[in-house]
Amino acid sequence: MKLLLLCLLPYLSMAFTSTDTLQNVIVSASRQSISTQKTPFTTYRINTSEKASRNSPDLLLNSPGVFLQKTNHGGGSAFVRGLTGNQTLLVVDGIRFNNSTFRYGPNQYLNTIDPFSLSHIEILKGSGSVQYGSDALTGVLHFFTEKPEFSAASLWRTTLGTRWAGQGMEQTWQAKTAYSSDKTAFIVSGSSRQFGDITRGNGLGFQSPTAYDEWSYLAKIRQKINPHWTLEGLLQHTTQSHVPVYHKIVLENFLINEMDLQRYQKAYVRAQGTFESKAWSAVEVTVSRQNSLENRKLQKKGSTTLRAETDEVETLGLTGQVKSILGKNWSAVSGFDYYQDAVLSARADISTTLGTSKSLRGLYPNQSTYGYQSVFSLHHIDLDRWQIEAGLRYHRGLATLPDTTVGQSKIQFGAWVYSLGLTRLLGNNLALFAQTNSGFRAPNLDDLGSLGIVDFRYELPAFDLKPEYSQNYELGLKWQNSRFQNEISVFRTQLTNLITRIKTAQIIQGYPVYVKQNVDEAYVTGAEWAGLLEINPAWKIRGQVSYVFGQNVTQNEPLRRIPPMHGGVKVMRQQGHFQTGAELVFAGEQTRLSAGDKSDNRMNPMGTAGWAIVNAEAAYAWKSIRLSVQAQNLGDVDYRMHGSGINGVGRSIWAQLHCSF
Repeated sequence: MKLLLLCLLPYLSMAFTSTDTLQNVIVSASRQSISTQKTPFTTYRINTSEKASRNSPDLLLNSPGVFLQKTNHGGGSAFVRGLTGNQTLLVVDGIRFNNSTFRYGPNQYLNTIDPFSLSHIEILKGSGSVQYGSDALTGVLHFFTEKPEFSAASLWRTTLGTRWAGQGMEQTWQAKTAYSSDKTAFIVSGSSRQFGDITRGNGLGFQSPTAYDEWSYLAKIRQKINPHWTLEGLLQHTTQSHVPVYHKIVLENFLINEMDLQRYQKAYVRAQGTFESKAWSAVEVTVSRQNSLENRKLQKKGSTTLRAETDEVETLGLTGQVKSILGKNWSAVSGFDYYQDAVLSARADISTTLGTSKSLRGLYPNQSTYGYQSVFSLHHIDLDRWQIEAGLRYHRGLATLPDTTVGQSKIQFGAWVYSLGLTRLLGNNLALFAQTNSGFRAPNLDDLGSLGIVDFRYELPAFDLKPEYSQNYELGLKWQNSRFQNEISVFRTQLTNLITRIKTAQIIQGYPVYVKQNVDEAYVTGAEWAGLLEINPAWKIRGQVSYVFGQNVTQNEPLRRIPPMHGGVKVMRQQGHFQTGAELVFAGEQTRLSAGDKSDNRMNPMGTAGWAIVNAEAAYAWKSIRLSVQAQNLGDVDYRMHGSGINGVGRSIWAQLHCSF
């Protein structure tokens, strides 16, 4: 398969979305709008309205440089150039989504972002720490919620929708109301969702238990105060209940292992100003509050003890930035970030026969705090054929852990990071770019203070950890005209001071005990290609191929959880009110496994088999009605994304109906 794909590579297509043009802009690379052609970074934009995805992680499927792992049906962790979890930064509307309890390795938190609330996603690869701070060792996933737009006349619009999947796999109801005028605009939306057990390919039946329920809402308003200032406010809430961890129940003799309650809340107020002053042509200040609650229930078969765990993180944020015009061709965005986490963590062992409850230490020290402050400055210089991006950030942090077993601990850390990128326009349609930057990840509370069972191991606290660092190098070409877009790049990332779980000889509650230390060095290298070809106004083809090779130099073994070569090709046709398409999505085999991979019961110790699936879709839009149908996995292939704890969906039909008035 690899040979066939490499032979097809020059003829495939892909890159952005079917509606992308040379006028596309990316804001994540420099915190201001810059043309993708001029940006000396590898970027990718997803217009979410063009994807009928079940959840936010699925929106990232078949994106260059991004691989998706699913521990369970209610999760989905994105790998950016081989790294995931707390080593990949998630940002929503310019505000950090990662908090101080994000785990190393895959986690489920991305699934708490409602996909129906999003307008688009920007993927920034090989950069991000200077722009957005800690955790962006190899990139940033930036999610943008829908933006209410002003209009000259007062307008109301309401949309009702439903989404359905065969065999009881999903039933969703949605509603959205939007209002716009010359000074006021707002959106209010909500959804109620019931997910059933999902099928497996090759006629192997349902994977049970995988069902759960979800409901969410979003309210967003923009108000013009005067010709210079606009206020923006947002309220967002998602609740998921009884989300089972499938592989734990199937493989580890659990009667119950679930997120009994998983909730995410967000609110912010943002003031945006525009002025004629060159020193502050644009000003933005944001005050935010986020709350993440995770209640877990665990009970082994044959045991009379039900363990109830609760972790709640309250995050307060204050961020600001100023855009300055420093010269005819020179602009800069400078600012500060401040975030403070307060963590409540508890555990209770409940006797199901006696009805008694015993309170114990939670996964993290209760009432821990974690805060950091940082300042940054990003500069963009446009010299006609040359484009220069440069930036610098300084970060300081303090974690306080009042651990009942070892007393209170305070850990301070700091980091400097920089970025430098150059783009050289070789013609009207061809650009050569090169970039290098440093990234970092400060140790969080999950590193410093976690105690208990995590995935397949038992972890002990570690209070002497330092930041992890990355050094990224990339060289690439962007080639675009009115009919096609192509981007190809090669990259290498050096990883140092990595926080590594070291296995000890201890066994607690039947699980091997691990401690964390800054001991490993590693590297990730690879290549990506993406392209879009417009054959004629009706037909388009897009495709992408990504390859990553990761090596732990210290351990002299493959880096953990490195995805296989993967990609896809999609053919689309637009004719009048009808739109149709078909895609091939594939992943090669992955047999380069680390010792940690082989001990992870979600993986076959011999490796993950390669696979290829075919999906098809059709949509009809007429006036205010849109109906779309997707046929997934037409070949009914039984497959698994590498590192996942559950197999992909078998042959099935999914449909959406939306009506606006």
